[in-house]
Amino acid sequence: MNEGKIKNTITRSFELQDYKIEGAELSGFWADLLSKEELTVEVNYRPEHKKSFSPEEIENLTRKICKKCADFEAQLPENIKCEVTFKDFGEKVYKTDQPDFELEPGEIDEIKVAYRFFVAYYV
Repeated sequence: MNEGKIKNTITRSFELQDYKIEGAELSGFWADLLSKEELTVEVNYRPEHKKSFSPEEIENLTRKICKKCADFEAQLPENIKCEVTFKDFGEKVYKTDQPDFELEPGEIDEIKVAYRFFVAYYV
């Protein structure tokens, strides 16, 4: 997408490989264009080569997911935003303007998130 331009519709998403995170494998991926102004991409992350994530790994993965959301938003037109819902943590939502985001990690075998891209304001 062209940086800095303003759009009132979402015309494309990122590719599957853009959602990959080191130390985790994708175990599920669904994209749903809810309207021309909102796209939801659900991704399930599982640990590579073992059964579950430790609390430390969840904390690290959470930071990487939040950074990925911020990186996505930086590549989008300025009025299209990204946020992430952590489904296994009470539907807690990370927004890119939220510097103090934290989860209460425990041991878990899969992290389910939903990246939401949406038109924040119209021009």
